[in-house]
Amino acid sequence: MHAGLTRKWRPRLWAVVLLVLALVLCLPFAGLILFRFYDSQLVQQTEESLLTQAAVMSAAYAELYAGAAKSTPPDWGPVTGERAVFPSLSVNSATVLPPRPDAKPLSGPAGVPHRKIATRLTRIANAAQIQTLAGYRFLDARGNVFAGTAETGTFLGHVTEIQSALAGKTTSVARTRVREDTPPALYTLSRGARVRVFVAMPVFADQTLIGAVYLSRTPNHIFRFLYGERFNLAKATAFVALSTVLIGYVFWRFITRPIRLLIQRSQMAGHGGQAWEPPDQLGTREIEDLSHSFQSLTARLQNKQDALKTYTAHVTHELKSPLTALKGAAELLRDGDLPPAQRQRLLDTIDKGGKRMEDLLANMRAFSLADQSAMTGTSCLDDITPQMSQAFPALAIKTENGALPLPVAAPTLQIILTHLLENAHQHGAQEVGLTAYQDGAATCLRVADDGPGISAGNADKILQPFFTTRRDSGGTGMGLNIVKATGEAIGGSFSLIPSSQGACFLLTFS
Repeated sequence: MHAGLTRKWRPRLWAVVLLVLALVLCLPFAGLILFRFYDSQLVQQTEESLLTQAAVMSAAYAELYAGAAKSTPPDWGPVTGERAVFPSLSVNSATVLPPRPDAKPLSGPAGVPHRKIATRLTRIANAAQIQTLAGYRFLDARGNVFAGTAETGTFLGHVTEIQSALAGKTTSVARTRVREDTPPALYTLSRGARVRVFVAMPVFADQTLIGAVYLSRTPNHIFRFLYGERFNLAKATAFVALSTVLIGYVFWRFITRPIRLLIQRSQMAGHGGQAWEPPDQLGTREIEDLSHSFQSLTARLQNKQDALKTYTAHVTHELKSPLTALKGAAELLRDGDLPPAQRQRLLDTIDKGGKRMEDLLANMRAFSLADQSAMTGTSCLDDITPQMSQAFPALAIKTENGALPLPVAAPTLQIILTHLLENAHQHGAQEVGLTAYQDGAATCLRVADDGPGISAGNADKILQPFFTTRRDSGGTGMGLNIVKATGEAIGGSFSLIPSSQGACFLLTFS
């Protein structure tokens, strides 16, 4: 990297993998934050339980009151304005009320029937509290607590939910819990551990409001539930830890390690003339495909590098001759005493050398652009034969299977045939045959002419850059190399095949 450029920070793959594993490990703990929705369920379960208990306590209260007052048994028919009550509390800042107001002194003595049943109701409440852990308070019609498990002999008529119950309506509220001890820090994650549910239900005897029952209980919070499931949670934790380790191993074995090996092999490629070889362990199919792509890319780059070295040596050699001729002619022209005929010959030498260099540079440019000009597509000989016949009127062009589709774009096929036909024309051919055929999965194009052919000594050198038997007449030796480079650029191959008459070339599209 250039010293003047700053490299943008990017995380390493192992850091990303560790982050993913950390997130996987944190998922169970992050779930604690989502326990608040479960807190609402626990609060509603507590509310439902208190409503059920309140209904039972109200029935007992009314039954005992009727007996103490020596009146008719209570009427258990529907009370005007009362309906079945369903749990509706939720745990959020808008619905959780402040702590309940403290009790006040009695507003007056309870009635005789209430005093008669107070002891029995208190015993019932104490017995129920052992099983339910709820608080029970029995109030008269004025709001005085005359029996129960707590606050007996006090006045609660100023409490909002009790006022509603003494007006004939069952009311449930959630209030902030006042604790005498400091709760564990973990409890701050659960709202359910910081509220207490209160239910106030009116009590009717013979269609007359005689008081209310007031129940309260702290909901079962999520941490108590988790403690009860601690063994199952331990198994789940072990499973999560084992899964995380397994995920980490899979990432390392099938992604991180193969990519690291690819990086090491790529950095070593080209040093000391070593060819790039894929690692033995490639992990996934995609990494294997990537490895093969690297291998193919490095092979092409190595071939390009080898071709560039050869190409540079040939260019240096080919340009040396016309440059030497130009320099010699220029030195001789400085002598002003040259005869006109000799001066003209030197000028012709300069013109010929310049033309030679111009042709070499033009063909070298065409050779270097062969990869860019090559285009895949579909075409056939019939599409371009008229243009070829017009471009080379001295050649009789015959086609066979001219409608067979070839996997090459028409402009690219025209470039290939232009060089081949020009080569045949320059070597004295009168007729050229173009034959397209299918050879298994490959599509082939054979180009054969009736010229003098290629000698056995030149057959191995005919496709070398700058090799030509027409150097004196301006041949550059680049035409066949342009065809070869263009064919290879579209995934094909170009070769010279033996022929009993003339030259025969085969272009194979794989």
